[in-house]
Amino acid sequence: MKRNKVILVHPGLQYTYRIASALSKSKLFDKVSLYTWFTLSEDSFLSRFPAFKKRAKKIDPKVEIYNFPFFELLLVLYLKVLNVLKINKGHNPRYKMQILFGWFLLPAIYLNRKKSLLVLSETAAWPITFYAKKWHIPVVMDFPSISHEVAMDLGIKETAYGIKLKTKERNCIDYAFNCSAFAADTYKSKTSAKKHFPLWLAAEDKILHVNNKGSNINSINICCLANTEKRKGIDLLIKAFSKIELKEKKLYLIGKISNKWVAEFCIDHHLGDSNIILTGPLMQKDIAAFLLKNRVHLHVLASRFDSFGMVVPETMMLGIPNILSPFVGAAEMLENGVDGFVMDQLNEDALLNCINKFIGLTEAERLTLKNSVLEKAKEMTWENYDLRVKAVFEEILSSIPLKSTSDSDAINVI
Repeated sequence: MKRNKVILVHPGLQYTYRIASALSKSKLFDKVSLYTWFTLSEDSFLSRFPAFKKRAKKIDPKVEIYNFPFFELLLVLYLKVLNVLKINKGHNPRYKMQILFGWFLLPAIYLNRKKSLLVLSETAAWPITFYAKKWHIPVVMDFPSISHEVAMDLGIKETAYGIKLKTKERNCIDYAFNCSAFAADTYKSKTSAKKHFPLWLAAEDKILHVNNKGSNINSINICCLANTEKRKGIDLLIKAFSKIELKEKKLYLIGKISNKWVAEFCIDHHLGDSNIILTGPLMQKDIAAFLLKNRVHLHVLASRFDSFGMVVPETMMLGIPNILSPFVGAAEMLENGVDGFVMDQLNEDALLNCINKFIGLTEAERLTLKNSVLEKAKEMTWENYDLRVKAVFEEILSSIPLKSTSDSDAINVI
């Protein structure tokens, strides 16, 4: 029997609203519902007020949005109390509030169980996944990052509570999608999903811009958009940058990068930092203008892991080639040496080799590269993302049995 309803649950502002819009436009479902804490469509009444501008998103008007801001308010108050008491519980407060939200939604999900499909997000899916299994509602889970096992191996901490929650959730699902094949591989044999689909992200095409001004091949301006140091490979980038033989070179570190960390790193490794410029965080609307004004030639993301890397399509929309580590999901969308560069290993020499390949290009070759980058960027728009979402869910729907217990009149008790 056809699944004519899809229910999406996500308490935050990540990309679930885009999935909801894509599914609404796909016409695969008669009804698309989004249960969240506080997300507004651009044409809603509240979106007119400046205080709510960041909550207003471009959402297909046919998506039915159900907001429950009480949970977000409760979380804010809880975190303030913990802060006053100087208690650090990591992500546990958010996890617990998301679980409370899940319990709250169970009656609504039960009443809408017939002919429905659930789309949930990691750490915001319990106990819904458990009861969905009992009620025979197919569950698709969105995993926004790599598995906690691999993350912990890389030094990213997770609480015991978070590990238990994630493990329970992912063993009650039917399908899953990740923002790259790289991220999906980290969940291999760790979930009950029949299949993990790579679903690459995108960027706004309104910033697409061609700058055909001549490029000074005797200079190099590199940037990195990041908010952490070691995870984003800033250490490797600084070391590689120091080995570039050109006299005219600049490295722009944009984001929440610590001045102190960079200064101490350079001192510890006997490196100069006179050509390293830390801008601090820039407003999203100002980044494109800054990169173009400063004639940035390359964007580097030498991450130790990045499930996707939103900054990749965003910089490509400006015609700026990327150099990516092999552990950046967005690298799967590039053709090495044609519309960007992918390091063959995660070390400073591999990064320097990619930088030198770019430096060795003639002006005509750089222009060809830039045009190839812009051509590839056209595939990275949200319109194409919508098509990828539709293709994934067409396959999911085709593999779901035509009839299940939830489609019958059988009554299950919560």
